[in-house]
Amino acid sequence: MKNKTFEILSLFSGGGFLDIGFINQGFQINEAVEIESYFIEAYNHGLKKYFENSKNYYIQNKIVSHNEILRSVDASSSKEQLRLKNEHKGITGIIGGPPCQDYSVGGKNGGIEGERGRLIYSYLSIVKKIKPDFLFFENVEGLYKTKRHRKSFNEFVKDIEKSGYYVWHDLLNVLEYGYPQDRPRIALVAFKKTIINSLKKAGYNIEVDNELLKYNHHDKQVFRWPEPKYKNPKKLDFPKKWDFGNKITSYALNGHSELCTNYVLADLTTNHPNQNEYFIPRSNRFQIVPEGDTDRKSFKRLHRFRYSPTVAYGNNEVHLHPTKARRLTVREGLRLQTVPDEYELPSEMPLTPKFKLISNGVPTAKAELIASEIKRTLMNYYNL
Repeated sequence: MKNKTFEILSLFSGGGFLDIGFINQGFQINEAVEIESYFIEAYNHGLKKYFENSKNYYIQNKIVSHNEILRSVDASSSKEQLRLKNEHKGITGIIGGPPCQDYSVGGKNGGIEGERGRLIYSYLSIVKKIKPDFLFFENVEGLYKTKRHRKSFNEFVKDIEKSGYYVWHDLLNVLEYGYPQDRPRIALVAFKKTIINSLKKAGYNIEVDNELLKYNHHDKQVFRWPEPKYKNPKKLDFPKKWDFGNKITSYALNGHSELCTNYVLADLTTNHPNQNEYFIPRSNRFQIVPEGDTDRKSFKRLHRFRYSPTVAYGNNEVHLHPTKARRLTVREGLRLQTVPDEYELPSEMPLTPKFKLISNGVPTAKAELIASEIKRTLMNYYNL
């Protein structure tokens, strides 16, 4: 069954970072739903380039294909939700996460009443109409950790359960999986109760303790989270602030160099796609901020031998290159979001939507790890 694919619907697709993770595990994106025109342009261009150049097994063997987004679609529209129901009813899965500004600690904080906050119920409405075998939902930690928003999230989970699903959710940080960005996010996975009950009858067991689901894998777990490479990675030894322009070239990291920005940025040259694209410096602060000074709201300078703060380049949050007096480039942002270099953003697209797109995305590497575990559960079910 190596070549078996699973057809899925992608909601709030952005530039497709999440979709690539699932594609790499053999999931076929039947349709991607996005409303913003620049994001649609990015999705179509970036995925086209990725399919042309990727060495992924499913892509090279034409087991999965790329379907362009043909038009802007408002997922909150009842008319569009009915269309999605008619065209995708019975599809294997739904993936995605609505825009998160109303739940983000640094965002609008509008919560469920906010314009963007209400979109989690658009997501839920589509799930109820289509009734996929599984769903994956991703959002900011503020939806989970902020008391006001947690109530909305708990109600959201209960609604999914009442709709006939078993639900698992936890805060997962891409940093734990060996990638240099501190980005804790809610990950929620749900499977139809009929699937889970069939697996239970076959001898699989339901585990709900997230620590066991991450750090105590065994073959008879119905579902489990990807196993992190590092537990409490932020407690490892990292250097503090250094003067900008220092002459230091190395730092002993005792085996965790992959958690440092230098690990993913150092080899970039002007020949890499989107590496020449960045906002031109217009402030003397670019010359002053110390390497590793990320405490402030804006003008955070990354450290070569530390992980990056959460990739978030909107609302005047400026991230600076560790050793150069400029902002990060588009490709550097994509690298920190673990997006493969085969994916390119169109050169004619303005910088502001490019950085917004990067900030909103799901790290591709983490998405692929979760897709692999979802696939494992589905394969165990279909093999019964």
